[in-house]
Amino acid sequence: MTPKEQILSVIKKGKISGSWLISGPMGTGKKEFASSLANFLTTGEWIDDRSYNPSIKWIECGLTEEAKKEIQKMILAGKEVEENTKTQARKKIISIEDIREGIQFLSLKPSENEYRILIVSLAEDMNPNAANALLKILEEPYPRSVLILISQNTGKLLPTIGSRCRKIVFPQKSFEEILLYLQKKYPTNKNNDLIAELADGSIGLADMICEINGLEIYQKLNAFLLPLNQINIEQLNQFIENVIKDAQSYELFQIFLIYYLRKKIKDLAIQKHPKGEILLEIMSDVQNLFNKIDKLNLDKKQSLMNIVLRIAGEIE
Repeated sequence: MTPKEQILSVIKKGKISGSWLISGPMGTGKKEFASSLANFLTTGEWIDDRSYNPSIKWIECGLTEEAKKEIQKMILAGKEVEENTKTQARKKIISIEDIREGIQFLSLKPSENEYRILIVSLAEDMNPNAANALLKILEEPYPRSVLILISQNTGKLLPTIGSRCRKIVFPQKSFEEILLYLQKKYPTNKNNDLIAELADGSIGLADMICEINGLEIYQKLNAFLLPLNQINIEQLNQFIENVIKDAQSYELFQIFLIYYLRKKIKDLAIQKHPKGEILLEIMSDVQNLFNKIDKLNLDKKQSLMNIVLRIAGEIE
């Protein structure tokens, strides 16, 4: 049963109210699905239209103050703004103020036979205070209200949030599906096989790697995953400084590092090498640290340096 068939069967039974968690890899259509569902519940049309609708509210990481000023300059200069906002810097977290605003929206009485719909994208971007505030509305939802959480990484959500939502999962694409997609969209790329492997089932991730030359980040990162005494600390420091300047580069750094660890752990497990268990523990620590860096405002540069050096210390 497709996600659309799944949700329509629930709607027919009149059981749509409450909380839903839509999860799956980047680029699998979760946002489009949430938008179409919200429009169907409020207008009767299954369309991806995110223009203003008084019965629908979206919460996601907004533009930074610097990005807003840049957009204002563009408007004053008469430049096109809509497309450019896609690449503008955004805040790293959804705050408790954002969630309180969303709860206030849901508390308003909807028009007769309509719903009030709050969409949180991406739910894992909530800081701890925001997540705890959301729990209250999950436990005691308002009548004829629908809360839709979109997530690319449900492991970053509080277990109590996931347990209180009905779930729709968008599956990963196969390696063959992503490779075919890349060959059609980027026919001149010489490394589509590697990109499809790194994308790990995500069309959106495959696009990101292609569009910002993510393979260069992957190759440079791998060049530093050496035994500790072979690493040029100054060059590593410069590489990490460059990575953290751009949100997408920083995201790819994290993805590629976890990819490296998983592959290394698998190889060591086949060899029954004791280092496999050590790297498994390191990977768990790294994933936890990545979850905390932005939410706890940790020193990003120093955190990444420590991670790479700790891994290097276990490489023979």
